[in-house]
Amino acid sequence: MDGLYRLLYITKGLILRRPLALCDIGDADGLTSAAIFLRKKPEGIVIFAAPRDVQSSKLLRSINWYFVADLPCPGKAFIRADHHRTNKPCAVHEFYDIEAPCSALMAMKALGLEGDKITNELVNVAIQTDTASISTKEAEIVDLAVKGSNYMGRLYLARLLSRSGVEGLMRDERAQAWIGKAMEMKEKMLKIADSIPIREVLTIYFPRSEGISYRQLTIELQHRGAVFVNVLVRLGRNRYRLYCGANRDSKYDCTQVATKLGGGGHKFASGAEIRSPLLKPEAAVEAFKQVLEAYLGSRVDLIVMERSQP
Repeated sequence: MDGLYRLLYITKGLILRRPLALCDIGDADGLTSAAIFLRKKPEGIVIFAAPRDVQSSKLLRSINWYFVADLPCPGKAFIRADHHRTNKPCAVHEFYDIEAPCSALMAMKALGLEGDKITNELVNVAIQTDTASISTKEAEIVDLAVKGSNYMGRLYLARLLSRSGVEGLMRDERAQAWIGKAMEMKEKMLKIADSIPIREVLTIYFPRSEGISYRQLTIELQHRGAVFVNVLVRLGRNRYRLYCGANRDSKYDCTQVATKLGGGGHKFASGAEIRSPLLKPEAAVEAFKQVLEAYLGSRVDLIVMERSQP
């Protein structure tokens, strides 16, 4: 369904000659970057996508984007704002810094909005959420709203944040419903975290999706004492998603795992989408173990999570 929404909104933008922005669908950094773009270009149209979509979609790679944020370069872009080590520059105007705490900060600089109050508020939110150091109610609310919403919901949130900032989100009934849903997901995630024994290196496999934020789970397990957490989730017969988290003061590098499995990201937080051959749907699990064992130089103890009770 997300692909259909992308097609419809891209078509609308091309027909109406509106500036098109491509932003990461996965987290608050992508959402706030989209809102900052709309703050600068309220007539613009935002398209959300995941890194794998950018790599695999001929449609996304055929468009001449005005603005790209928090994603690999799709090939043709006027401005790109990013901070991922594994995403290579290619836009006409690159605002790319792997030392930046979030892409939203680079988006603010790229679009010349350093003096704008709402933009600075959004950047502060993105810094907290993207560095797993949420300390304000504003950052927590935006993070929850992203986790509880779908594609169309995130388009709505981007517009809302661009016009009214986090204050507008706090007053909005639709946003509050998504926040409530995300809070239920968080409670379920915490119960799952309670069932996982904490050790320095955790390697976890979910044969079925539990409908939680797995990035949030890696962060929670790190807060509880784990140092290097890798979670593999089966999304379909032959589709899997990797989530990797590592403590910032540790020796571990998540990109060394994610890139070997076709993904990327940061040293301390990376991910990948993996597809197994149709006739060998379990091959991704074995590849996951092999990549980790090659990186760690030792055998991994895979924790297989059975479906939790409702």
